[in-house]
Amino acid sequence: MSRPAKPGASHAGNVFRFTLTGLIVFSLALFAGASLVGYKLAGGHRPDLTQDTFAVNPRDKTRSVHVGAWGELITRDIGLERPAEFLTDEVTTPQPETWTFNGLKPDAVKALLAKDGLTAAQVAAVFTPGIVREEKSGTVLVPSVDFLLSLDAETRGKLYLALAGTGVNLYLDYPYIFPGGSLESIYADPQLHPDDVAVLKRLVYANDGARQMSDYSALLEKIPTVARRVAMARALSRQSAVFAGLVIKSDTDIDKLAAYWGSVPNVRFTDIRPLMEALKALPEGGNLSLFYLLPKFARDRLYTFPLPPQPGEPVMDCHWTTFNFSNDTPDNRFNDPAYAVEYIRKTYYQIAAPSLYGDILLLMNDKNEVKHSAVYLADDLVFTKNGNNYRQPWMLMRIPDLLATYPAIPAMKPIYMRRKTD
Repeated sequence: MSRPAKPGASHAGNVFRFTLTGLIVFSLALFAGASLVGYKLAGGHRPDLTQDTFAVNPRDKTRSVHVGAWGELITRDIGLERPAEFLTDEVTTPQPETWTFNGLKPDAVKALLAKDGLTAAQVAAVFTPGIVREEKSGTVLVPSVDFLLSLDAETRGKLYLALAGTGVNLYLDYPYIFPGGSLESIYADPQLHPDDVAVLKRLVYANDGARQMSDYSALLEKIPTVARRVAMARALSRQSAVFAGLVIKSDTDIDKLAAYWGSVPNVRFTDIRPLMEALKALPEGGNLSLFYLLPKFARDRLYTFPLPPQPGEPVMDCHWTTFNFSNDTPDNRFNDPAYAVEYIRKTYYQIAAPSLYGDILLLMNDKNEVKHSAVYLADDLVFTKNGNNYRQPWMLMRIPDLLATYPAIPAMKPIYMRRKTD
């Protein structure tokens, strides 16, 4: 929930509502005075590294180096795609798109759809006999692919944005999001069949500065072969992430690096120091991946996609990820919003902008709901899991790109927090 932010970005599964007086006070204070304009990168830009093992082509514009308390941080933009092995069920036998309106009778659903943008003729079309059924829990619609393709982008956008977050359909709640020019790269992907791209284009709708797609099931139904469905599913899953490391040279101050990177619990800097010293001793120096400087929880998950969840497993969303970042054993109580809110209140305090490894970023809307959380690493990088579904990997992202994955959140503001010291 592309990351910048990228195709497949989605929003947090657990929403934290800050009703505690103290949290509302600091939220409103930040709303009044903080913005991304106030976020300043520490250090300058050094584009010329003669011994850069990350960059094969010195003209590569995805490569950059920033210097600060963290040392010399070198970054590259990379793309992540779900493994084909994870796509077996959904691409082999695509299931029809299903909309479930819990607690609503058919007439109430008709009124809702009309209010949210459908014409009387369109409502009648979606209620064709055989595709709607009334159950004890509510009304279930199975709109046909032809009906879904008949919607224009404006109508689709109005309807889908109104239904988002209501539990009607997974992909309405967690759409594929394509900010910036990311969608064009999919349209131009030579591995995709032109007919499949044409269907995708008909299913895209606008949301603020980004474009979205929610009819994933219908898209797969329309693609005739498994191989072509795999290609499309992988292209849509593509995430723009960041690969990052530290430049270690003969004059690198390893003690300074230890002071910055060794401050987070369960980052065993003493074990990493020998490798740093070995790189420093080389005539040309070397680069050290940030992978080595993460706690075990993050190190085990970075750049991977989770498997589809099994019954009883925790919701591996952004909050579960953020607050387990430095834990050896994940604490599943962070799936409980009330517990997480109280944990934040007791453990963190508000800051104006992140500057220490382990600070956290919270994205809050105008209802004092936390829609996303991530862990600050260095420069403008965060460790994040965007949403609670298995289409989202654990990865490193730049803060501006992360913000671009949440265009549907009104009045969203970033709030930065730091762990209290004893």
